Amino acid sequence: MQIAVLTRNGFEVRERPVPDCGPDGVVVKTISCGICEGDVHHYRSVIGSPAVEGQPTEILMGHEGSGIIVKVGRNVRGFKEGDAVTALGGGYAEYFPTAPAALVKLPKEVDPVWAMGEPLACTVHAGARFCIRPGDRVAVVGSGFMGLLCLQLARLMGAGSLAAFDLLPWRLETARKFGAQLTFVPPPDGPQTVIRDAGECHVVIEAAGTQSALDMCTDLVAFHGRLLIVGYHQSNNGMRSVPMALWNWKAIDVINGHVRRDDEKRDAMAAGIEMIRSGGLDMKSLVTCYPFDGMNTAFADLMARKPGLFKAGITFAA
Repeated sequence: MQIAVLTRNGFEVRERPVPDCGPDGVVVKTISCGICEGDVHHYRSVIGSPAVEGQPTEILMGHEGSGIIVKVGRNVRGFKEGDAVTALGGGYAEYFPTAPAALVKLPKEVDPVWAMGEPLACTVHAGARFCIRPGDRVAVVGSGFMGLLCLQLARLMGAGSLAAFDLLPWRLETARKFGAQLTFVPPPDGPQTVIRDAGECHVVIEAAGTQSALDMCTDLVAFHGRLLIVGYHQSNNGMRSVPMALWNWKAIDVINGHVRRDDEKRDAMAAGIEMIRSGGLDMKSLVTCYPFDGMNTAFADLMARKPGLFKAGITFAA
């Protein structure tokens, strides 16, 4: 099979044997594998970097795979060859082995090309912690792929008003389509203009992963409100500063919206797929497909913040 390997010169295609699954696993033929923002960060750090002794020169990535089961271990129950599935895993390869506990079957209404089970699971799991009450004022700071999924979840939970923030105006156009009544490019004079227009918010969801976004959220959240951190903070080695005195004074709840328990992620993935099937969540509008031989183009477009590109999915021929 073909597999994409990241080198200092970009992704290169290698030939590898099709993996086996053993008696307790399955093998999935990949239809699509989404590109995570964490992979983009890793790509940026590797491209053109000097060789470092003791560090690998070829890296395998990808963990947002969906496809068709082509082999089932003899001890596996509940899955069969031909089942369309999405996974907590996968890779930039034609096939990937996985465990049944990491899979959710896809109904016919959900195309594997845009199922994207792993990031869907992370967002839906975080959504369960929003604790939005009907009528709450809600703000989403960061209107990329994850932020727009959070926005849709907030709408489904009954938010009374929805405000979306982003530095890129074209993202805010999509936020309005998903129900944001107010949209803002963060003003250079600070948050006061925004607070005047949007009001302090009962629930503020940070989905940008930057210090400036965290600062904006601190100003936006109301007394006794909730601040959900969903953004993946990687710059500055993940270090952030927070005004603890102000957090204390406002008596806010600060929630880490990330999840590391795979059983909880799998359950959230199943719930998210059902929301897509029933029309509650729109993933299809957020996914742009790139062919397998366009890997480097996809990563370059993501780094350049190409207009209209929220989530890139690497697709494989049937």
